[in-house]
Amino acid sequence: MILSKKSYDKCCPSYQKVIDELEKKIAEIEKCDDATKGEKVILAIYQFSKRHLTPGEYWKHCLNCIKLYMYNSMPVLHDIFNKLRRDIIKHAYYHLYMSSDFYWGSNYLKVDSFRPVGDERDLDYPRCDLKFCLREFERHATKPPSKDLYKRCEEMISLYPKIEAAKGDKDEWFQLLLKVNDDKYLKDNVEFHIGYDFHDVKLWKIYINYLKQNGQYKYLLGIYSKYCRFFLDDDEMKIEYHKAMLEHGPVYLPWKNLFEFEKGCDMEEIENPDEKEDDAQSSEDLIPFDKSICLLFYDTYKVYQEFALPGPTILYVLKNAGHQVLRKLFASCKWFFTKQPTPICYRLSIGPEEVYEGESLTMKKYPKKESFPKKIYITGNMFCGTYHYQNAPLIDFLPKFYRCEAKFIRLPSGIHLSFNELKSLIEHGGVIQLDICECILKDEKNECVALEKIMAYLPNIEVLLLPNVKMTEETPHALTSMKFNSEFDSIYIDLISGEEFDAKEFLKFLIVSFNS
Repeated sequence: MILSKKSYDKCCPSYQKVIDELEKKIAEIEKCDDATKGEKVILAIYQFSKRHLTPGEYWKHCLNCIKLYMYNSMPVLHDIFNKLRRDIIKHAYYHLYMSSDFYWGSNYLKVDSFRPVGDERDLDYPRCDLKFCLREFERHATKPPSKDLYKRCEEMISLYPKIEAAKGDKDEWFQLLLKVNDDKYLKDNVEFHIGYDFHDVKLWKIYINYLKQNGQYKYLLGIYSKYCRFFLDDDEMKIEYHKAMLEHGPVYLPWKNLFEFEKGCDMEEIENPDEKEDDAQSSEDLIPFDKSICLLFYDTYKVYQEFALPGPTILYVLKNAGHQVLRKLFASCKWFFTKQPTPICYRLSIGPEEVYEGESLTMKKYPKKESFPKKIYITGNMFCGTYHYQNAPLIDFLPKFYRCEAKFIRLPSGIHLSFNELKSLIEHGGVIQLDICECILKDEKNECVALEKIMAYLPNIEVLLLPNVKMTEETPHALTSMKFNSEFDSIYIDLISGEEFDAKEFLKFLIVSFNS
């Protein structure tokens, strides 16, 4: 039997009867030595699902059949099986069977499972890997994330453990889901849990009451229809459903065994625009950067400006402003940029083509000296994520920087880095990820740098990869006395040299600092 005995035993007698019929049909198909028996099993389950809410075990069995077909079939048939797989996933989704790879187009699930981070919609709800997702988003963004996004992430990170702890109490758990203030998140998570256990009558009824109270009557009728096609013997709920249908119906229902009061609900389904596949913007669609804009920039600015503040004060503000203030000054008047031409770059990377997008600059693998902007102000990501080009020879780029306040730094291999040069990149204290393990790091005496000297500039570090460091007798005690604002995810040091040190004290530093 495909359905577990535990789940089968909980089913009402009427549903057990239809399951027995389905299992008998599947068993007869699988006895035959037929190359198409997998397709016939899928069809039998699909036909059953047109009349009854179908447990996830059957959808999982369908997908396993398709995987077997794809493994044994010619590559030319893979597109056909992929289409069949997508159709089954879409149909299983209606039956509340959800999986972490159940995504098509813009119909993504806001459930606690990992998926690649594409945009901000992946960061606005509680999930176990939200902090990791935020870091990924920061690394790949072409401009600084908004303050509202950071605030929302902080709220969701703090809410997540409360939701997890309350799973045993459905009333409390549901109330915590409401605090997210996201209807899709609530629906996805409630339906995910119902799909995992159809027998959770309490959660079904909490959900039904919520939809009633919020006036989501069309959606409510669909949930009623699913409930009544699993709990076949619940006449009381069927009467309640009947009353709701008379008051708020009709609504599209895909079932082939409509109740009398559902007649009129078999109209054609209106395509949901949210389920259309997103059109991925290719690099070919981007408008090429017109470099003549730069040449014409100075033709239209006013040399003499009048400000409410004295000139020396304006220049002092301009010289000492951070990138947030500089953006506003540059946007308000060209004069500020002419006095301090410091292009702000959130993301600097290496790629096959030179691309400008937002505040992102992608340089070619073998850049020319003139292609590197002068006095560039790095604010977010320096080369993190450009793994395919980590060995790319670069010009002597450090003197080209006006300032570096990057959170993510990964320097290509082969760079000879002095400690003073490293300080110019990390002394702002905001570095989250530092990867210089392919570089050669030396101090002014051409010796390895003591670990505590580096760590003193990294109070927010989470990921650290270093080529070589020196340990001294004071190193472990210096490290344990430092305050770090985040727990470490990983530390890698290629070579450690120097004096003997207190290993227990160093271990204490690691235990306290690492993310458990």
